[in-house]
Amino acid sequence: MPPEFAGRVALVTGAASGVGRATALLLAARGAAVACLDRRAGEVDALAAQIVAAGGEALGVECELRDPAAIDAALARSLEWRPRLDVVAHVAGVGLRRRAEDVALVDWERVVEVNLRAPFLLTRAAIDPLVAAGGNVVAVSSLAGLEGWPYSTVYGASKGGLVTMMRSFALELGPRGVRVNVVCPGGVDTPLLDDLDDIPDADPAIAKRGRGLDDTLAAPEQVAAAICFLASTDASHINGTTLTVDGGASA
Repeated sequence: MPPEFAGRVALVTGAASGVGRATALLLAARGAAVACLDRRAGEVDALAAQIVAAGGEALGVECELRDPAAIDAALARSLEWRPRLDVVAHVAGVGLRRRAEDVALVDWERVVEVNLRAPFLLTRAAIDPLVAAGGNVVAVSSLAGLEGWPYSTVYGASKGGLVTMMRSFALELGPRGVRVNVVCPGGVDTPLLDDLDDIPDADPAIAKRGRGLDDTLAAPEQVAAAICFLASTDASHINGTTLTVDGGASA
């Protein structure tokens, strides 16, 4: 029996590290040809080389998601490499943990451009090849996009917007044979956590928001498994849904 993604092409953003890297590796291990996008060119080139060395198919593509022209160019490069597109996984994201009064306009722009505008632009640009392949989209949001989180006004806005935007894409593209779903992790043990501000005098209970009922963070591979499930034929009748991967944090 061939691997479940054999003959299919996937595009993964944020592939240089964390959940994006884990997703690219898992899709490749299950037979997909994977275009690995990230602004860190050296790291995605190394990831693609690792996948190829293991017998898979991969392409590293440098892409600054804050630049609309770069998004179009990256998609064109992927389609030049493999002229079809079955899966788009929007994994790239930036975090921001900061008191609301300390958030600057430049912070808002950076977070919204990466977490919300870029997935819109890439999904919009990929509609035709996705329709042609009967493909699907999986976007990574967050529990912060489903419920209020302290010190996360901008991040929560971007991730909440991503959830409703992807549901709207599902309604629009579902009749054309394209599924669109969202994964909402709780806390995940990735380098993104290192970029978050420490909040002086923060409530200790608040600091633990998003941890599972066993007081643990998710591993990137656990979130990647959920992404790959939604992208697989096992989820062929799942569309417009939001899957939480949070160890019971939202229970």
